[in-house]
Amino acid sequence: MKKIMIGIIGCGNWGKNIARNLMELGVLKKIVDVDINSIKIKNFDSSLISKNLNDILNDPEITCVVIATPAITHKEFAINALKNDKHIFVEKPFCLSIQDAKQIINEANKNNKKIFVGHLLQYHNGFIELKKQLKKGLIGDLKILKSNRLNFGSIRLNESVLYDLASHDISMILSITNEIPKSVQVNAIFKNSKNFPDIINVILRFKNNIYAIINADWISPYKEHRFSALGTEGSLIFDDSKNWNEKLTLNPSVINKDLSINHKKSKFIKLIEKEPLKAELESLIDCIKNNKEPLTNYSEALNVQKVLEIIDMKLNKLRDDL
Repeated sequence: MKKIMIGIIGCGNWGKNIARNLMELGVLKKIVDVDINSIKIKNFDSSLISKNLNDILNDPEITCVVIATPAITHKEFAINALKNDKHIFVEKPFCLSIQDAKQIINEANKNNKKIFVGHLLQYHNGFIELKKQLKKGLIGDLKILKSNRLNFGSIRLNESVLYDLASHDISMILSITNEIPKSVQVNAIFKNSKNFPDIINVILRFKNNIYAIINADWISPYKEHRFSALGTEGSLIFDDSKNWNEKLTLNPSVINKDLSINHKKSKFIKLIEKEPLKAELESLIDCIKNNKEPLTNYSEALNVQKVLEIIDMKLNKLRDDL
């Protein structure tokens, strides 16, 4: 098989990190961006940079296209790449509707190409270990999943906090529950725009009385990236803002049937330190090279999209009531 070479569309705040990792992995062939004079692109060799999308689409050496542009453009870029015989890696969110998702998936199937979606935290050793310990039964029967993703910016003009931040959490939750929720409750605050919420609170209810709670907020005065699993015999807390030796914690404390609390000492769970983005891109290369199905493939992306759309419909009703 020929050497895997990758082109990337979009070299902004996150795209530049993808491009850096692709370059370190020796697979970066071309960067296409509308602003080739951006300071984010200056760190790359000028021979890699272009404003012309055809420099990627028409290059037979490029086997995969990474799409790291605003979500509203994902569908167009994805379908163009697939029609030009390229596998695609689409940064989250995959797209902005189920209809768009299905069109991309149909084009991929027609051209026998892979779809890899950038649900980054599925490749984070902290989350991978949390799932492993859940499966081993370390905290007993799972009861509640909690996810807080809070930050002060960046606020997007054409995308809500739901698609920008909460898509990560929905991907993580569904990878644990392996099902679409039975019911969804949503609250939101529309502070900077009547079209897109800045703060959302979502409660998902699954079979076996398992709940998931999502808080996403891009006007929070403090940063918090924390994902927790509460079980009958303790809790696991994955805090990505901590140092690697403190990112995953076991808290064996429990609430007894009489509502008294049995306090036990928490302890950190050892993790292997590895940049999640590099692990994600290594997985992308491996899937293409060895014809493997991606962990975050089109089926996973479509399930995430279904939940996003259910939440979005409820947000629309809240918006109408403003």
